[in-house]
Amino acid sequence: MESKKNKKWGVVVGYGNRGQVYADYSLDCPDEFGVAAIVDPNPFKLEEAQKRYGLSKDRLFKSFNEFVAAKVPCDFAINATMDQYHYETAMQILNAGYDMLMEKPIVANREQLLEIQACAKEHGCKVFVCHVLRYTPYYKKIKQLLNEGAIGEIMTMELNEHVVVAHYLAAYDRGKWNSEANCGSGFLLAKSCHDLDIMCWLNNASAPKKVSSFGGRKLFVKENMPEGASEFCYQCKHEKECPYSALKQYLDLNAMPFLVWNDLNKPLDEITQEEKEEFLKWHNYGRCAYIAGGDLVDRQNIIVEFENGSCCTFTLVGGTTKPDRYLHIVGTKGEIEGKLEENKFVLRKYDRNVFHVKGDEIDISNEVINNAKYGGHSGGDFAIMHDLIAYLNGDESSVSITKLEDSINGHLCVYAAEKSRKENVIVSI
Repeated sequence: MESKKNKKWGVVVGYGNRGQVYADYSLDCPDEFGVAAIVDPNPFKLEEAQKRYGLSKDRLFKSFNEFVAAKVPCDFAINATMDQYHYETAMQILNAGYDMLMEKPIVANREQLLEIQACAKEHGCKVFVCHVLRYTPYYKKIKQLLNEGAIGEIMTMELNEHVVVAHYLAAYDRGKWNSEANCGSGFLLAKSCHDLDIMCWLNNASAPKKVSSFGGRKLFVKENMPEGASEFCYQCKHEKECPYSALKQYLDLNAMPFLVWNDLNKPLDEITQEEKEEFLKWHNYGRCAYIAGGDLVDRQNIIVEFENGSCCTFTLVGGTTKPDRYLHIVGTKGEIEGKLEENKFVLRKYDRNVFHVKGDEIDISNEVINNAKYGGHSGGDFAIMHDLIAYLNGDESSVSITKLEDSINGHLCVYAAEKSRKENVIVSI
């Protein structure tokens, strides 16, 4: 395998949806990046990857140790394993001496986070975290304006994330992230460590000092289950009118198919209607939404005080009518307000001659490259690979690059928020 000038080769460890999204950069930009190998214990996943990237069988591995022993030429590793395997796989990758692009969240606790940081330092490895929102044209432009002093010093910041019903049900109620005990991450860590990372990154003129949080599970609980409802939707008398029916969600609306049908181990376009119907008769994806979930919250509020006195809030809601990320930053000289999904925001600068400043709308929608079939993150999935490859080639100009050291504060805020919520205390970072 001969590397072209500037071309980088990566091994993908964990070939699920996220692994495929990052690996697909090799299809979009083959002169910049190539898939050196795939590591996944599932033979079906390996076969899928082999066909998709034209790999030979000696580039497919069931364990990372097998990959290391094969001495495949490789520049870095993409760790896209499930949350509960992040620590183990990260330590394997770093101890083998590879730079690593690591899917978020890094790990679920401070001790393991600092161990990974120490191991990377010991072996001289770079660790980049997949906080893909940083790389979207939307947040990147906002960060550039903040760095230029467009609204002065940050005084307050309001953020929220609304997770649409279909996504919440498929991932955090019926799906594989529905139990903190099983997957190692709560709702805030699994879904919104992105947002607390954004908070700390945009406000990195200071550092978080104290955190408080409240939250709970209110909607998808057994007490809300209709009287006489069945365990599985296919045999339930309420199925035709239930807003959360698995048959409606997954057969009619085809919601989140890359998650729902994953355990069938077949290409999505080859799964028959009969196979889907039978699957929903026994799998958790076919179970009543009110009893399918584990122990995750479906709403949470977080307040963070920074060392310079600025205050930031974040609201997370699972089970909304549409996906939405809202931001409103108030500075000493102006404000920035917008929604990620609209790919535009308003910049208002204080003007003593005007009672109500309307501001200027900044539209960055024409800068978004969103070519992922399942994913995209408003262009962040493509841009993170672009910026990473450039960084590994010596171009460190990206304002977004997520080295491990830059991602620690956001994770510490998540850990503190969960401690605050569970123990009803204010937590110092």
